[in-house]
Amino acid sequence: MNPSSGKVGFCIGTGRCGTLFFYELAGKEPRVASSHERNPDNEAFHRYCQWHGLPVDRDGFLATKEREIREDLKGRDFSFEASPYLSLAVHDLHARFDARFIQLVRRPDRVVTSFVHKGFYRQPYVVGDPSLATGYQEIGRERVHAFFARIAPRGDFFERWNRMTPVGKVAWYWRAWNERTHELLAGLPDDSYRIVRIEDLDHARYLELARFLGYEPQVTQADFDSLSDSKPHAFWNKRNIDQWTPQEVDEFEEQVGPLAQSMGYEYRIANLVEEAKAERRAAEQLGRIAQPQAAPKFWRLRRGTSGLLRGLGGRLQAMADSLDVG
Repeated sequence: MNPSSGKVGFCIGTGRCGTLFFYELAGKEPRVASSHERNPDNEAFHRYCQWHGLPVDRDGFLATKEREIREDLKGRDFSFEASPYLSLAVHDLHARFDARFIQLVRRPDRVVTSFVHKGFYRQPYVVGDPSLATGYQEIGRERVHAFFARIAPRGDFFERWNRMTPVGKVAWYWRAWNERTHELLAGLPDDSYRIVRIEDLDHARYLELARFLGYEPQVTQADFDSLSDSKPHAFWNKRNIDQWTPQEVDEFEEQVGPLAQSMGYEYRIANLVEEAKAERRAAEQLGRIAQPQAAPKFWRLRRGTSGLLRGLGGRLQAMADSLDVG
């Protein structure tokens, strides 16, 4: 019998979908060792290789995971990790640790606006042969795992994808990543995974999922509500769907449409714009979005300019007098 059977669980997804929230919930459990993306270089590199089907040995990746899990189980009854990087590793992790999985999904417009705000796919990729896995791309000052996390398509579709706006590219990512993850999970026993919309995750659902993973939850309704309420709507400070261009709207709807519909998500931007505007107004009233500062009155600007000019010396005195308003 696998010594870790019933003691290991993972929460996976696209990212920006609630994995951090689930990690924090599990972190409140006294008998659970909970972590979030604890080894991003190892996990993101493995994910990149899996996405592109590269013939890379997996034992180093799994040995690292095994060391981490053993350390967890020295002091706790259950080892839990939330990491979008592990979505394509579910078969390896299930085979090695008899692990169970929760895949969180989130409405596509929220995921897309969040990733675009983070700078995903800001610049086109430089690729000579789109039939090959993309080589390293300069994406800013982030660590190398950030590049490995930003997968790209291969083949004929790549050129079209590379010409898309960041909104269109991330919309493709939302669809492609969820589709691949669903496909991999479907190859596991039915009792080893659950697919959950983050919008449906309430306290009762959390208790059910915790028991499915393998630990008896202690988090109360008050604990759940406190943690949930501590998460401000950060997207209020982002460029939201009501500010998208017609091209961005078309790319988004084309990429996410069928999958979003199958998950019960509205994806047509025209039907979501009023909600976005209402949330922005609410954010402004709550002070979550800073109001733009009014421009200085013209007479104050002129008086300030006259003072500055006086300070430059007597040679500018005449110019200062001509600007002063008394």
